[in-house]
Amino acid sequence: MNKEESKKLLIEELGIHFENEYSLPPLAARIFASLVITEEEGLTFDDCLIKRGASKSSISTSLNLLLQMNFIKYFTKSGDRRRYFKIAEKDAFFVEKLNKTLKKLEDESEMIEKVAAFNKTYNAEKHQANKEKKKIYMKCLEDTKAIYKKTIVNLKNLEQ
Repeated sequence: MNKEESKKLLIEELGIHFENEYSLPPLAARIFASLVITEEEGLTFDDCLIKRGASKSSISTSLNLLLQMNFIKYFTKSGDRRRYFKIAEKDAFFVEKLNKTLKKLEDESEMIEKVAAFNKTYNAEKHQANKEKKKIYMKCLEDTKAIYKKTIVNLKNLEQ
């Protein structure tokens, strides 16, 4: 398999991953994958149009969605009126993704505590039956949150 065939296959696999991971429409996921994989400094609207073979309105809609989600940004070159699209700063993207997951973990911890408090007050038997399970689960959540926080700090330190 040559480089271009490998690249097309990787873009397709990465596109499917982005569809599932970020609930992106297929075209937006493939454009994002193309931007992740490209060796070029950035891709123009026309580059995306040629590479994806979709309509101008579909490409435009997908690029605007990716811009709104802060997955990509654009820049211009002196003397060139075209916009060039590239992925947002990689470290910032990773930190944002980790922060979203951390928020979900914190929300989960809060809800588990509320359910436990309710059961302790109104259903002592259920509270007692689930006490050890809750303890183990909460320890897992706390350990995971600590790892995420440490990773975020490490990524931010790389930026400096």
